[in-house]
Amino acid sequence: MKYSIYIVLISIILFSCTKKEKDFDSFEYSYCGTFSTFFSIKFKQNDTIFLREHWNSGGNKDIKFPKSERNYFALLTEKQKQELSNLLSKINFRKINSEYFEDYNDGSAFQIIFRKGNFKKKVLVHSYHIPRELDSLSHWIYKTKMKLKLNEISQKLEFESAKELFPPPPPPLPVMK
Repeated sequence: MKYSIYIVLISIILFSCTKKEKDFDSFEYSYCGTFSTFFSIKFKQNDTIFLREHWNSGGNKDIKFPKSERNYFALLTEKQKQELSNLLSKINFRKINSEYFEDYNDGSAFQIIFRKGNFKKKVLVHSYHIPRELDSLSHWIYKTKMKLKLNEISQKLEFESAKELFPPPPPPLPVMK
């Protein structure tokens, strides 16, 4: 009888000590809406996010955007961390395309860069026809960003995911002689 109790206790301890597998090693997302906002967000394994508000329309009566050209950090709640984990677990990054593109001028675009172990996937989206899981993730990030308690920081932030969304620089003006 004593041995069976010890075995049960040891089993419980071992199973409760198993380490949860990481959802990602790094996860980055940049979003550009034609007339609304352009931001990048970096999710860390813990509850911290880093955000760069590159540009925005200044908000309207319903939406208050963070200040443009500023960097921020925020903490995700346990519920938000779980929601992100659930959304990421539904996406098979090995099977989705690297690009979903439709040739139209307006609308929104986003890019995801997902790393886990030796695997890295960049996904660029400028299309209305994308996998539902990617669409759900993008909507969740956009809505969650609006709810975060952002703290401005002076730290310089680099976002690989924003590079392809930035418009190209204008051509040089001709020199008049």
